[in-house]
Amino acid sequence: MTAINNARPVRGLAFLVAAGLLTRAAAAAPRLAFSLSDPGILVLGRSAAAVPASDARTLSGRVTDPGGNPVAQAAVRLVELKRTATSDNDGKYSITQIPPGSYTISIRVIGYAPRVRKVTVGNADVTVDVTLKPSVIELPAVQVSASAEATSALNSPQPIATVSEEDLTKVRPTSLGEALADIAGVRNNSSGAAAGKPVIRGLTNNRVLVLDNGQRLEHNQWGDDHFSSVEPAASSRIEVIRGPASVLYGSDALGGVINVIEPDLPDGIGRAPFVHGSVTGGFASGNRQPDGSLTMEGASGGFRYRGSITGRTAENTRTPTYTLWNSGYHNVGGTGTLGYRGTWGSLTGRYTYRNDHLNLTDEDSTATGRAATDDHRGRLELAMPIGTTRLDWSAGYERNQRHEWADATSTSEAFAMRQKSYTTEARLHHSSLGPFSGLVGFSGEYTTDVNFGEEFLEPDSKAADAALYVFEQTDVGRWNVSFGGRYDYRHLDVDANADLGNPSATRHWSSVTGNLGVLYHVTEPVALVLNVGRGFRSPSTFDLFANGPHEATSTFERGNPNLNTETSLNTDVAIRIQSGSAAAEVGGFVNLIKNFIYTVPANQIDPSSALQIYDVTQGDAVLRGFEGQLQYHPTTYLHLEGTADYVYGQNTTAAEPLPTMPPFRATYTARLEGRSLSKLSSPYFSLGGESNMRQTRLNPAEAIFYADAFGGQGYQSKAYTLINLTTGFSLPTSGGRLVQFDFQLRNALDQDWVDYLSHLKTLAPNPGMGRNFTARITAGF
Repeated sequence: MTAINNARPVRGLAFLVAAGLLTRAAAAAPRLAFSLSDPGILVLGRSAAAVPASDARTLSGRVTDPGGNPVAQAAVRLVELKRTATSDNDGKYSITQIPPGSYTISIRVIGYAPRVRKVTVGNADVTVDVTLKPSVIELPAVQVSASAEATSALNSPQPIATVSEEDLTKVRPTSLGEALADIAGVRNNSSGAAAGKPVIRGLTNNRVLVLDNGQRLEHNQWGDDHFSSVEPAASSRIEVIRGPASVLYGSDALGGVINVIEPDLPDGIGRAPFVHGSVTGGFASGNRQPDGSLTMEGASGGFRYRGSITGRTAENTRTPTYTLWNSGYHNVGGTGTLGYRGTWGSLTGRYTYRNDHLNLTDEDSTATGRAATDDHRGRLELAMPIGTTRLDWSAGYERNQRHEWADATSTSEAFAMRQKSYTTEARLHHSSLGPFSGLVGFSGEYTTDVNFGEEFLEPDSKAADAALYVFEQTDVGRWNVSFGGRYDYRHLDVDANADLGNPSATRHWSSVTGNLGVLYHVTEPVALVLNVGRGFRSPSTFDLFANGPHEATSTFERGNPNLNTETSLNTDVAIRIQSGSAAAEVGGFVNLIKNFIYTVPANQIDPSSALQIYDVTQGDAVLRGFEGQLQYHPTTYLHLEGTADYVYGQNTTAAEPLPTMPPFRATYTARLEGRSLSKLSSPYFSLGGESNMRQTRLNPAEAIFYADAFGGQGYQSKAYTLINLTTGFSLPTSGGRLVQFDFQLRNALDQDWVDYLSHLKTLAPNPGMGRNFTARITAGF
């Protein structure tokens, strides 16, 4: 870390200029085309400097099974263009008006293993026939977050997990933490039913980067209660990278990345204009929560659009023995997306709004504190072929405003903060250079934080970030290799604040990170994976200069201005197995973090606020553990799956456990499913659960704090098991559409429990929700 006095901050405009220079350089780059002998890559035609309409081509082919029989209703997706065609009864598909370039196509249909192919389109139409192998395992077709180019889940260079649209539709999770809580290695760091943020391998807050359809979200993630303002239930899937991903995503991706991906806009090219939509509604008994959403979308030629709104409201949470005081909430949000596609490329604009109101449970059952967040964000995306290379450019804006009130009648905020962020990114995906494919990229961000409440927790600040990076991948025989490097620069200006007692300050940091992933296919269904990555995180304004009460967490938090940059070296090893009836992955990791930043109880009371003081501290650390997941279909109608994970966190400087590490957990589910039952389509029934062990490795400061909880009676971590039941089916309508019905019973045995990562565990006894029945209906029109 180096301090600079009187330095002018790097402005967001500089990032846009640099992105423009990168774009011009890309346009002037030599145009190259190579022919490869790899059977998974098809290269046809020539490169082109411009893309006139006459150069647009058609990708077509036929999807069959190993016997040559046609496979109907297969979704053939051109990943980079986000266009999809469906195979007809003869197995034929066609996608027209494709500009020259290198693309990934994914093919997926129920009952068969998904496939991924590479194709380069030049000056002629392209035919790609695909043979699918039967499989009863349900796997994601591709991942797009962990590498320069889309790959299958089996070939991902890093551990990655996906939550499907089907699962999100059935469950309709309230928070991002809840949506991902069943993934091996991921937990929910919650402050109640509506406030949950993901924990990946024991790391959360500013070490886990959240993307909304690729847009970086800031949201003052330093706060344990500051959850991301995204609507997971409205996404098509959520991809989770476990482990550092700093090469592609920079600071704050030291622990992992979560990419909430919206459905592709509808494609109107080659068909008549259309409009369709869907509506869903549900009710949960555990907190009397109704919710609903409405989506409408359509297309006319190259013009495409979608609009959606969601909302929910809830009363206080019912535990098995009492009603948890002051725990209700409500939220509303919506997204509008417009896009246009031509032979020159595509341009897409998106606007999202989200408003959350939360009551804040306190150890005082008569307290009525509350909080609210208001989030506006917009994003513009340009995808444009340049010869056989492709430029992806984006610019985003976000305004996130947080408010906290001491009680239900207060009109002036005890704490309030407004954060504005401006981001830009340019990625040039180059055509194949020998065996290599990949990208070179630039990213920039400018962020301002302003306080306007009665109390201050951190000073006002401005931060600027810029980065250059490269990421390459290649397939040679049985080997898949990926590697990359990145340079980051960050500049921070902090204003003086007399209330907090800090002078004005300037900091800057720079870091070089890298990644190497190697995957070896031992046989067709078995692969061995090794991934080594270096990550980093610069201290936030909160880490350095916090010095005030935080109403939402009932703590008084103090920063440390002498903190250094965190750096990590993470090593992953895993074995992956995928066959027609089973899929499994078992892996271990070791993450060595230098200058690990964390907060611990000081076991002191702030005299002015009467809140427990938490101090930010730093030390070298090691986190190691394992993750395992299994899917097995002994028959076509019986599906078995399970996960297990554990993380061990140790401060090696102080020779003591790291605080707030999740204990061992296992999940398990058995599901019966069929194609039809009388008039019911796709009926299913599942019985599952999770078992969480007691956390016995406590940080010494935590142990003292827990012993003092509940007026000296103390809090102690306990093991618990929750049992869940789900069922559902579809009913056809006269118009040929389906109406989906889903029912879920969580904590079916009405078990007393509290998650060790819950912030409510020392504020209320066993605040976990009791038996909760949820009913949901979804219909298209």
